Amino acid sequence: MHNGITITANRSGRLLWLSMSALVAALSVYGYRLFQADQPSDVVQQPAPSTGIIQALPAPSLKGTVPDGALHDGNGELIVSPDLLRRFDYWLTTFGEKPLAAIKADILKDLSKELNGAALARASKLLDAYLAFKTELARLTPVASGTTDAEALGHQLRAIREVRARHFSSVEIAQLFGQDDARDDDALARLRIAQDRNLSPTDKENKLRELTAQLPPDMQANRNEPVLHLTVSQAVAEARERGASAQEVQAIRTRLVGADAAQRLAKLDEEEAAWQARVQQYLNLRKANEAAAEAYKEANFRENEKLRLTAYQ
Repeated sequence: MHNGITITANRSGRLLWLSMSALVAALSVYGYRLFQADQPSDVVQQPAPSTGIIQALPAPSLKGTVPDGALHDGNGELIVSPDLLRRFDYWLTTFGEKPLAAIKADILKDLSKELNGAALARASKLLDAYLAFKTELARLTPVASGTTDAEALGHQLRAIREVRARHFSSVEIAQLFGQDDARDDDALARLRIAQDRNLSPTDKENKLRELTAQLPPDMQANRNEPVLHLTVSQAVAEARERGASAQEVQAIRTRLVGADAAQRLAKLDEEEAAWQARVQQYLNLRKANEAAAEAYKEANFRENEKLRLTAYQ
């Protein structure tokens, strides 16, 4: 759902707000970045300045782009759907380039080109609710960076939904966030299965298949592969703890993700092993001869790898 506050760039060059489903699936932390610390907490309560004071001119970052999200039914009547939030977010990504009041003026000017009077009034109210929701959301304490714990992420998801319920009706929530809520719930269920140490890799695979079978066809086709990747990683880790051979590990991967993906994962294993070997050689040299270690680093690490190497020092 459009709860997430971290932003990312899509291939068309436009910035989109990540959904909670993407965050859960990627096991990422919430980046609360909509409103910076120096932004007044009541900023969304301020009345929008008149167009005579603030000109609704696009921010430089929007050059060469077009707004995301369809708004109406062809007759100027508002369609309340996730597309409306995408349209809001298209403009909200310019926060930092422009003050929020100016961004709101941009949004309303944009909406007025496509919506009739009553539809525009309703969209404006939903925009106010969305901004208030984002503002309150930014006050939540985010989960720690790198958190992969399903219970912690589930608690965060519940907190976000509680905040959301204070700003939108149940009907509006279903219209604006319903599809993503279903994806979030499915992703979290998969994550809990992946982290259940009482389940064997086969049990996990079976439970994941059961979850998939319960999904509507469109969600089955687009289920979260990052969570599946976590399942693979955990299954491999557990197998290695039991002393599984490289062939057994590859068999587990092949069963879960197919032969091609298993081969790619095996290649990553080789690359990681080679990296760790270089790092260990460098660290051993540092203990014995700093000059030799520096020479080894210059000869064996690219510039970007040298930056990564500092984490081991």
